[in-house]
Amino acid sequence: MEWLLALQSPPDGTAELADVVAALDHCLLSGVARFDTSHETALNALHRIFRGTPLQDALDHSVPTLLRNEFVERHFAVIAAVRSALSGTWHDALQRQCTDALGRTLEDNTASAASPDMPPPIAVWLESTRQWLMEIALAGFAKLERANLLPFLRTLEQIQAEPQLLRLSTLLTGFINELLNNVPVADANSVPLTRWADLWTRAMTNALAIPSDPASETVSGEFACFGIDLHRHANMISLMAYGVLTNDAGARFVRTTLSSYKVDAIIGNETWLLFSDAAPLFEALAKNQTLALTDMPLLPTGDLIWNGQTAAGNKFNPLKQAEAWFAPGASASPTTCVMFPADRHPAQIAIPIFLKDYAVAQTDDGAIWLDFGASGRLPVATRRICAFSELTPEVAAHSSQMFGLLRFDQQRWEIQPLGVSATVKKKNVTMFSGESAAAVLKKPPKTSTIAILQERASRLLRGQ
Repeated sequence: MEWLLALQSPPDGTAELADVVAALDHCLLSGVARFDTSHETALNALHRIFRGTPLQDALDHSVPTLLRNEFVERHFAVIAAVRSALSGTWHDALQRQCTDALGRTLEDNTASAASPDMPPPIAVWLESTRQWLMEIALAGFAKLERANLLPFLRTLEQIQAEPQLLRLSTLLTGFINELLNNVPVADANSVPLTRWADLWTRAMTNALAIPSDPASETVSGEFACFGIDLHRHANMISLMAYGVLTNDAGARFVRTTLSSYKVDAIIGNETWLLFSDAAPLFEALAKNQTLALTDMPLLPTGDLIWNGQTAAGNKFNPLKQAEAWFAPGASASPTTCVMFPADRHPAQIAIPIFLKDYAVAQTDDGAIWLDFGASGRLPVATRRICAFSELTPEVAAHSSQMFGLLRFDQQRWEIQPLGVSATVKKKNVTMFSGESAAAVLKKPPKTSTIAILQERASRLLRGQ
């Protein structure tokens, strides 16, 4: 278990890097309009860190301007770009640490592409977004009022109606709703600072230009799914299916993402009804069967663009195959691709791994750990388990084998389980997250929230 020992300490330099990010975040907490000595120290440190990089000239202009209390939106965009670069460097160091420990290699085929020209309305909306984000930074998270947020809702409505800005609108919708639900804050200590600073940074960098369409290749082959993860907020949900694509080019670890708008009333298993296009994927997962893909676009990051061109494939044993491919030191590990530079952040790390020969330990507060004896313990990220998943924390606590994703959170490595072999009520079971979705789609409830909403929308369109 040398791989686990190698993950016990952070990579060289990342602790100092985290301190720099934290210092920037405290500027956003108290407000850039309320600069004090600690803020000046945080901004001036950026000169030393980014000397000799493409961001040096921008910082040389923006930092002195901000310290003179001259507030221009462009300078806040520079700060966001700097913070994004720091997060990306942190991501790269952590990913390299983990893949080296597991004996794997990474493949980087990403290349930057020019952003398309912006039509005048979109340019205005993006400028308005950057201006709003600047005003949030000036006020500071600890001093935000609803009056700082509500005027932006009109612009957000326009952004939401523009298909080219879907990614930005999803981010902004979740961000502003979270802020509205939590301001004014009781005190500065109650602010989820890192999270809000991450969202602010991502929103500012995404509001600089229309996203470019990355180059993709068309692939066919056999896709073996090893579990599904769900990310959601009140208005949007994304499904991420992780697996391996095998064809003449070899085996590649890939994921495919499907997203849907939602409302708060759609909860539990009804959520799967939002993804009817993914029915073949759910069916294959439930039956331990691969999918034969035909001419499906694949990005250089390992992201499949789901187009539904699939057919039922071959039966396979998911955990046995996961062990062959993803056990630490496995010689047949599939190729793993890296993310686009702008997307790299420690929270985005998701490294597949298969584990066995561990004991499960539980603490008094309900935390679950995989205990490998003298090699150490690995926490189980139970909070990442979907609330209506068949793979519950209780099942994970009775597991003997686990396939999951190594994540980095709270300054430590942990595993998010996607599939387990466990003993439940004296029976040995193998369970993967998302495998119950097929049954829900095959026999949807006679009366569902989605059906009711669709009927009401239909009546409105018919003028009834």
